[in-house]
Amino acid sequence: MKILFYNSYENRLRSFWRILVVTAILLAILASVGYWGLGGYSFTIVLALAMIGILWLGSQKLDQRPLSEYGFEYSVAWVRDFVAGNLLAALAMGGIVLIHLGMDWVDISLGQFKNPGYEFYYGMAISLFFMAAVSFWEETYFRSYLIRNLQEGLHFTKSGKTFAVIGAVILSSVFFGLTHLGNPNASWISTLNISIAGMVFAYPYIITKSIAIPLGMHLSWNYFQGAVFGLPVSGNQFEHMLMVAEATGPESFTGGSFGPEAGAAGLLGLMILLTLNEIYITVFYNN
Repeated sequence: MKILFYNSYENRLRSFWRILVVTAILLAILASVGYWGLGGYSFTIVLALAMIGILWLGSQKLDQRPLSEYGFEYSVAWVRDFVAGNLLAALAMGGIVLIHLGMDWVDISLGQFKNPGYEFYYGMAISLFFMAAVSFWEETYFRSYLIRNLQEGLHFTKSGKTFAVIGAVILSSVFFGLTHLGNPNASWISTLNISIAGMVFAYPYIITKSIAIPLGMHLSWNYFQGAVFGLPVSGNQFEHMLMVAEATGPESFTGGSFGPEAGAAGLLGLMILLTLNEIYITVFYNN
C-alpha cells in the first residue's frame, strides 16, 4: 500500500501526491482569502506570497530539489531572458493592435493621457506591480511546479521522456485555461486560447529550463494589453491606461469584452509570440 504514496528509492511522496498537497494548500489559501473578503490587489499579493512559501515547501520538504530546478537561478542570462520575454510579449501585443488598426476594427483614444498627474502615474505603477504578482504566482504554479512534477509522474519506461514532457505541458495548460472560466465574459473560445497560451509560455520553459522568459512574457502580455493599449484583460478593464482601445470589429476576431484571448486576434498574437520565441531561442540557445 505504501508504494502507492511513497517512492522509497527517491525518499519522497510520489509526484501525484506532491501536486495534490500543493494544490490543496493553494485552494485553502484561496478559500481563506475569499472568506476574509479580500479581492483585487490584495487577493493577488496573497497568492504571490503563498507561492513563495510553496516553492520553499517543495524545495525543502516535498520535492526535495533546489530552486534552480523550478527555473529560478539568478544570473546575467536569467535577467537577459526575463527582459527578452517582456520585449517579445510587448511586440506580440503591438502586433495584435496593428492588425486591428489595419482592419479598421479598433478606435484608439489618448484621452486618459491628457494632462496626466500623480494619480495616473501611480495607477500605472500599481498596475505593473499587480501584473508582476499575477505572472509570478501563475507561472510559478502552472509552469514551474506543475510541469516539473507532472513530467516526473508521467515518465514511464515504455513511453519515454518526450511523452512525459508533452503530457505535462498539455495537462498544465488545460488546467490553466479552465481556471479562467470564472472570469467575466469567459467562453469556450477564451478557455481554449488561454490553454494554448499556457503551451506557448511553457515552450521556453522546457527549452531553457528557466522560468525567466515565461515570467516576462506573461507580465508584458497582460500589462501592454491592459495598461498600455487599454484592451480588456481576461474580462477585466484597467482603471489607468495609456490608451483606450475600443474594439469595433467582429467579436469572433477581437474577443469583445473579454479581450483578444476570446477571439482569433489572441490566437494570432500567440503565434507571433511563439515565432519570436523561436527566433530568440535559436540565437541564444542553439549555438
